[in-house]
Amino acid sequence: MVARVTHVKVKPEDVEEAVRLFDDSVIPAAAQEEGFMGALLLTREDGRALVVDLCDTVEHMRANEHNGFYQTQVAKFADKLVGRPSRAFYDVSVAKGVQGGSELR
Repeated sequence: MVARVTHVKVKPEDVEEAVRLFDDSVIPAAAQEEGFMGALLLTREDGRALVVDLCDTVEHMRANEHNGFYQTQVAKFADKLVGRPSRAFYDVSVAKGVQGGSELR
């Protein structure tokens, strides 16, 4: 399993709307991508946020960048972001005990 961690800064007044957009639009679209295993959105009141999306292989993760999926999702937040998002890929070394709503596996 691999994780792509995206660091973003959202305008503080847009944090709630960005969370809604992520949940209502990005997650359903991501669920259609091959290898998608889940995602987390971590936010702070000051607008700093981390998106951790999980995929079964780095090849599937990179494929959704090459096919434009990732860029399309980031573009949905263009008017809410401060600066450019940055991202990095990580191997998931331990993934245990994460529990949540019915969508979180």
